[in-house]
Amino acid sequence: MTHSQPHAGDPGRVPAPTFFDPSFERLPAPVAGETAAPGPVLLLFDRAADRSWAADAAVSLATGWHAAGRRTVLADLCLEDPFLHERIGMPNQDGVVDIFLYGASLARSARAVPGRGFHLISAGTYSDDPGGVLRNPRWDKIVAGFRDNQAALLLFVPSDAPELASLRRFASEAILLGGGDGASPMPAGLADPFSVRAWLTPPRRDDAAAVPAARPASPADRFPEPEPVAPWNAPPGTRAELAGVNDVIVPTAAVPGSPAAPPVSPEAIPVPDPEWTDADEPKKRKRAVSPLLLVLLLVALLAALVFLGPQLIPGFPDLLGSSTARDAEPAPAKAVPAAAAPVRPQPVAAAGAVLPYSVQVRNFQSWDDAAVFSREVSRRFSEAQFFIVPEANQGITYWKVMAGMAADTTAVTALRERLLAEKVIEEEAAGGRYALIDHRPLAHELGEYPTAEAARARADSLTSRAIPAYVAPVPYTDGTERWKVYGGAYRDTASAAAMTELLKGASIPPRLVERSGRPPASPK
Repeated sequence: MTHSQPHAGDPGRVPAPTFFDPSFERLPAPVAGETAAPGPVLLLFDRAADRSWAADAAVSLATGWHAAGRRTVLADLCLEDPFLHERIGMPNQDGVVDIFLYGASLARSARAVPGRGFHLISAGTYSDDPGGVLRNPRWDKIVAGFRDNQAALLLFVPSDAPELASLRRFASEAILLGGGDGASPMPAGLADPFSVRAWLTPPRRDDAAAVPAARPASPADRFPEPEPVAPWNAPPGTRAELAGVNDVIVPTAAVPGSPAAPPVSPEAIPVPDPEWTDADEPKKRKRAVSPLLLVLLLVALLAALVFLGPQLIPGFPDLLGSSTARDAEPAPAKAVPAAAAPVRPQPVAAAGAVLPYSVQVRNFQSWDDAAVFSREVSRRFSEAQFFIVPEANQGITYWKVMAGMAADTTAVTALRERLLAEKVIEEEAAGGRYALIDHRPLAHELGEYPTAEAARARADSLTSRAIPAYVAPVPYTDGTERWKVYGGAYRDTASAAAMTELLKGASIPPRLVERSGRPPASPK
């Protein structure tokens, strides 16, 4: 392996490429763990390069920086065609798009990578405007939080990403990945190019004798544990530097798949948020002595003194008073009122009612027809909730338009009668008036958001991709409300199979739950 210069220097200057195999080599000197600094660094990769190698190199960098004592988060900005999460073996749940477009929490979107120590923020929900994510003004606040808390943010971004130049306002350094054919991944059209720390490329084909032909399959083999960093080589302000001269920071995370690997808790490694501070780190608590144990010990000492005092201490009875006082009946002890039990705050929990009942409105054999009809009746009856339910029957997928969410049949009867009177529902086609009210307690949960606007934006984004979604307000025990995004409404797991496959095809983890919330008003 060859090494380039430790630092690139002037913006736009690209150092010589360094051959790097993340499966068998440690980090090159310009990007080693002891060089990790707080704040953002771009991992600018070439789409034409080996995707698996680019992902492995990014994970190797994040692992090495974390092992050196720098809290590290790896964020996937390949928003149009994400693959980093698949290479690591984690789902693509709420991620970068959801943080900047739908108000998702940074701390909840960053997930610890088992056995590696660092956190991953996946690409998240598909967006037809990835450039808008890179231009979002919330970046400035988030990046400031990382710098204030001495944490590193690695941004895995393709070199041809739209609005790439907008990242220059808060990120000045880049590490180039790929381009081993001699062409640098640094875009030539950037008016203000980034300062390149290193240019890493896959091993050359003529080095095949030195590199095994087949790569290991498991993540633990692809990403070996990095070299422990001595305190005198650790970056300033990191845990390695504060450990002491005689200590060496050794990664303690277990290898994924090992039977002794402990579960990774999201709270075990704090994720920097704009409001996050070092005071949020868990501190080792001193063992408290139980008050009950102290009381029992005091009672035992008093009992021993009363029974053994006359035998072991001369004149002990006189110490307690005269014989008359000893022979007198003891005065009854005054009742001591019991101390009031401390009031413990109850955890905040959802308090919504189960909403299993809805009204069948009409069935369609195409998504487009169902979507047009649903929009039309939603405008006519703005008080009611209309939604589309994909359901398979004898190999054919039907798109059913349904209305209302209620805890009992009485609440949806008025809605049914109104829709019948307005000729929205064809009673004969539905099989009778009583067959219109359907019991469908299950739905796919597609997210929970603090505001109705954020939830509706998420639902509209999904609907634009032919994934039907709708919003329901959910009250909580502390008096607040949040908004859940649901998909479909089903009697059981089998009837939800069509929606489940639809979500899997869109890389959205299916999660079938009991539908609950605050029922919306029905038209009268």
